[in-house]
Amino acid sequence: MKKSNTNLILIISVLLFIISVGLFVYIYRVIENKNRHTSAVMATLNNKIAEKENINVLNKKMAELGDVQKRIGSYLVDTSQIDTFVGYLEEMGADNNIDLSVKSVEVPKNEKNKISLSIDIRGSFENILKGISLLENAPYNISVTSLFLNKDMTENESDQNIFLETTPAKTKEVFTPAKSVWQANLSFNVLSL
Repeated sequence: MKKSNTNLILIISVLLFIISVGLFVYIYRVIENKNRHTSAVMATLNNKIAEKENINVLNKKMAELGDVQKRIGSYLVDTSQIDTFVGYLEEMGADNNIDLSVKSVEVPKNEKNKISLSIDIRGSFENILKGISLLENAPYNISVTSLFLNKDMTENESDQNIFLETTPAKTKEVFTPAKSVWQANLSFNVLSL
């Protein structure tokens, strides 16, 4: 009986060992499959996170480029809105006490992205130079092609004021010359869209 008891224990032990090994292999494969699945999910998640970060960076760059584009656009004159630029020039002239009038505006056919303008300016020497300086430093890409500056002699002679200064002893004529009027003819190019 001892021998059959020992055989029974051996058979049960071998069966338990085989079941344990089978259970171990089964659990190992389940864990391995879960690890593969988790790795795939993590890789997908990392790709999605990287994609979202790239989209956020791209959106920031697009916003920055939009700002840069606006700044660049402010240096250029749109050919369809040249009247706005002419209004800007005339307003600048009025702000500086000079009579600024636009003589001509043309878009050269042989040169792209340029507008040629010619303006007449009348006023005092200081105000004309101030206006020209402001025009050169305006927030547009302006390049002056020619400038002619002349003193307007016809107005100086007719604008002189003559006063009679009378004292009990004698009468004397006093000349008070009017401020000299200058005229400038300015031609320049401005970059356009």
